[in-house]
Amino acid sequence: MPDMGRPHCVKRPPAKILVKDASAEEANEYIKKHAKEHYEIPPDYEIRNICILGESPMLVGIKEKKRKILFTFTRPCFGTDVLEMDTTPEEIATIRADLRKE
Repeated sequence: MPDMGRPHCVKRPPAKILVKDASAEEANEYIKKHAKEHYEIPPDYEIRNICILGESPMLVGIKEKKRKILFTFTRPCFGTDVLEMDTTPEEIATIRADLRKE
């Protein structure tokens, strides 16, 4: 079977859409406002094996008490959204370890 590469569009992301069709700046401002803890995502960073697409800088926000993460996600056919997804303490620890700048 030939390698088809990464899919070009995730039609149904496994998360709640909080903001639709935002600019990168609007999406990052939303995350900064609604998550006290946030980190910049490098290009091609993956959350649950989904490559996070978008223009740098992109942010991921952590709402630890509510066990939620917020992140921007650009679907080429739909635009940039801010998504909220349930998470686990282990996933939060992984995000911090991957993205925290020392």
